[in-house]
Amino acid sequence: MTTYQWGIVGLGNIAHRFASTMNEHGLQPYAVASRNQARSDEFKEKFNAVKSYGDYTSLFQDEDVDVVYIASINSQHFALIKEALENGKHVLCEKAIWHDSRELALLKQLADDRQLILAEAMTIFHMPLMHELKRLIASGKLGEIKQVQADFGSLKEDDPTNRFFSKEKGGGSMLDIGTYALSFLSFFSDGALVELDSFMIPYAPTGVDERWAISMRTTDDIMLTSNLSFRAKLPKRALIAGDLAYVEIMEYPRADEATIVYPDGSEEVIRAGRTEDALWYELTNMEEAIAGNREAILYEKTAQTVDWMSTLLKREHLI
Repeated sequence: MTTYQWGIVGLGNIAHRFASTMNEHGLQPYAVASRNQARSDEFKEKFNAVKSYGDYTSLFQDEDVDVVYIASINSQHFALIKEALENGKHVLCEKAIWHDSRELALLKQLADDRQLILAEAMTIFHMPLMHELKRLIASGKLGEIKQVQADFGSLKEDDPTNRFFSKEKGGGSMLDIGTYALSFLSFFSDGALVELDSFMIPYAPTGVDERWAISMRTTDDIMLTSNLSFRAKLPKRALIAGDLAYVEIMEYPRADEATIVYPDGSEEVIRAGRTEDALWYELTNMEEAIAGNREAILYEKTAQTVDWMSTLLKREHLI
């Protein structure tokens, strides 16, 4: 694997896990940036980075940085991606990469014009199990696929000041957990969308989206459904149902195991990859794309997911 010089922008919890993953595999971040120099210096020392910056622009302008991992809050993604691309950096951005499909298309055009890779750090697109399930479906073992379902409920503290419920910080269940569910549905559906129906209940104190019930139908008559909640715990459970069997995937965002269930009740477990290596798969697929295999990042699925999110959010006047 070719090793590129990575910069990390936004040094919160997920950035710590990303840098830790690099260290575990014998790599180190080249440069890190926060709007607080002391915090950046501390991160640099902890993960053995070469440089630390107290602002983002300095990292983007560092000619030794090849690729940037953006781990800031959602509301900052568009501006940071744009600045990174304008400075000639490949970009791997945390989910949700952005909420507006038209604006995401502008970023993609900017990346293409400069022969750069723009990708989303969406684990579902990179986990080996998901690709194994694609092969399972292609084998015909599940029969003709009829329905795909992905649910996600997270019981967040009832606090209107935290980022999950803040409009200014890009809060709401769709951008935080809905992106996982819709990415799963996108990954396992190839037909064009015919119908999209939804119900949304807002979080009263701030007006962001708290709960969703979503149903879609594709041109090949596959039903796609999802239930989301920020105020009720739901299992992170996904199903792919065919007329010969269904497969259940628990903890699907980073799953390494799934269970095929047949009509007679018998079961078969399939395994691929490791949950613990989820961020490593993102990193290595990004480097593979930079090296020439653009299919490694599945940008088309990212674009489809953002298009669905954008439609839903605009319908509810949330963007």
